[in-house]
Amino acid sequence: MSEAISPSTNVARGVVAELVRLGVSTFILCPGSRSAPLAYALADAEAAGVVSLHVETDERVAGFIALGSAVAGKPAAVVTTSGSAVANLHPAVEEANFAGVPLIVLSADRPNERRGVRASQTADHRAVLEGSVRAVAEIPADAPAVRGQVVRTVWAALHGHPGPVLINVAFREPLMPEGLWPDPVADCAATERRAGSRTVIVSGPSIRSNPLYQEELPDLSGVPILAEPTGELRGHPNALSAHPILLRTALRSKIERVIVLGHPTLTREVSALLADPEIAVYAVDEGAGYTDAAGTADVVTLADVPALISDSPVQWLEKWLALSARADEAIEAELALMPRSGCLPAIARAITESGVPTQLAASTIIREVNLYGRRPAGPLYANRGLAGIDGTMSSAIGCALATGQPTRVVVGDLAFIHDATALVPTIAQRKPRLDVVVIDDRGGSLFAALEYGTGPEDTYDRVFRTEKALDIEAFARAVGAEYRAVSGADDLRAALEEDFSIRIVHVDAGRTPMAVERADRAGLAERILARIEG
Repeated sequence: MSEAISPSTNVARGVVAELVRLGVSTFILCPGSRSAPLAYALADAEAAGVVSLHVETDERVAGFIALGSAVAGKPAAVVTTSGSAVANLHPAVEEANFAGVPLIVLSADRPNERRGVRASQTADHRAVLEGSVRAVAEIPADAPAVRGQVVRTVWAALHGHPGPVLINVAFREPLMPEGLWPDPVADCAATERRAGSRTVIVSGPSIRSNPLYQEELPDLSGVPILAEPTGELRGHPNALSAHPILLRTALRSKIERVIVLGHPTLTREVSALLADPEIAVYAVDEGAGYTDAAGTADVVTLADVPALISDSPVQWLEKWLALSARADEAIEAELALMPRSGCLPAIARAITESGVPTQLAASTIIREVNLYGRRPAGPLYANRGLAGIDGTMSSAIGCALATGQPTRVVVGDLAFIHDATALVPTIAQRKPRLDVVVIDDRGGSLFAALEYGTGPEDTYDRVFRTEKALDIEAFARAVGAEYRAVSGADDLRAALEEDFSIRIVHVDAGRTPMAVERADRAGLAERILARIEG
């Protein structure tokens, strides 16, 4: 769409175009002022033969017309203006809800700042319909892209648990376009992606890893796999070592297709890969949804994957596996040159050498394992749905109680303090066998690797590092846990081989100044990259 036209016109045309690309070409329109950008876009699209448009004055009637169209096999979008108009769709939406009929409500809205100040014809459309719809998309008039939100809502309407959805667009003046839509046919045509077959799989945590929801994966033996530590494919023979570093090599530019399994969230290298407009991205839907933060992916099912990977060249996989082997050698060589005490990459490598089921905190340690951990490792878990550090030890306790197996949890000092009361025993209750490894680096060192690590050190220490004062040995005594102090990766390896009941293993990683921490992490990655490419 052109940048010279008004934002409201641009977004209205974009939403209509995306709906048409997704197979929704029937529109039922009710007149209104705030919905004018949509009305003009639909009029132009109708004149071009792109959509079938039906106009009604009563929103209740329009809603049931759209419902009837979907029942007959043609999903339709009903378009209304702001205010009470959306409320009049409720009977049709409720019928679609309980009948499992895909119905798309496309409502025009006032900007968010108009809500709650008694602005004319301004209601909370989401509040009116949210209890009856499968999904809601809130799109501002100046949205840089609408594809992802439209795809997500239409997918929710049509697949798995079909039903009504709401796409709510907050338009700003001017509402009338400057002229006709130049080329609706071309804009509504399917997006062409760069042709090619060189495919990689990105694997994050998946509900398929849960015994309750196991689903057999297709044969993935022909493609390289970039798997996070808790990804379902971390132990696959094609899983690559240090894949965030490998994505900085020249081979990254050769990728033409990406298939996303699960919920990858850990690295900016992967996020940039999935947002690359030159790459065809396919996100596999699962019970918890699919991952497409950039809004660039086509949504597919697991059954679609074999066809998507069938033409990936054998030589392509061989190049990635060779690069992965060099990465492993480079990591070993660099870690051998580093001080063993407090070396987080070496600690991460040691943790993955143990076969004990292990819960990883969501911050620094899981990223170090992602970069430097061995493959395959024992069962690894992490709370990556929202990636908070809260409840990490409690989750490990739940896992230990459910499996009856000795379980390990690895946390930083802040994640440990955050969930410390989980270790206070309840009288006369079965205790899990839990090994708590606390990597004590004096606060939230993760932030040093982010952009905040480039700011003033005193501000960083005050509001990001937030170093705490806690005697971990005394705490262990207070909760009746064994205490084991270790001084580095080699000492940790020995401790991890020992039996435990309830134990706290205290790894003193030392306090590193922000700038040094940032430089050390970047320097290690650069040296490993140089060895790989050398």
